[in-house]
Amino acid sequence: VHRDVADPELKPIDQNTARFYNRLAVDLDYGGIAEDKAEGQRLARVLGNKRTIMMGNHGVLCAAPTVAEAFEDLYFLERAAQTMILAYSTGQKLNIMPHDLAEKTARGWEDYAESAFAHFEQLKQKLDKTDPSYKE
Repeated sequence: VHRDVADPELKPIDQNTARFYNRLAVDLDYGGIAEDKAEGQRLARVLGNKRTIMMGNHGVLCAAPTVAEAFEDLYFLERAAQTMILAYSTGQKLNIMPHDLAEKTARGWEDYAESAFAHFEQLKQKLDKTDPSYKE
């Protein structure tokens, strides 16, 4: 494990970043292109009971029961990352939520899990009008 890297944690600084509090795995052991079963097993262990992994020097891996739910996770993770980058760019100290509030906020998001399907359906309807070739 690489211990001399910058802190990769997604800090709970707003409602959206808190969505991923204790729900985002981080993997800093990138070893190149995953070409064997052992790497897949290693990533599954890192993922554990979470749905999304931020893989250092690589990207994001998301596992969800449906495409709509995976898309929703990735959509909001990108927004959370944008928020973090913007906050870090100010050079100011981050106003990080306390553990209990961050956990409460993350659990609160779980009450809206069904909205992933409506969001995904709306995006498909929009795409149907502009480029229905995605269905092919």
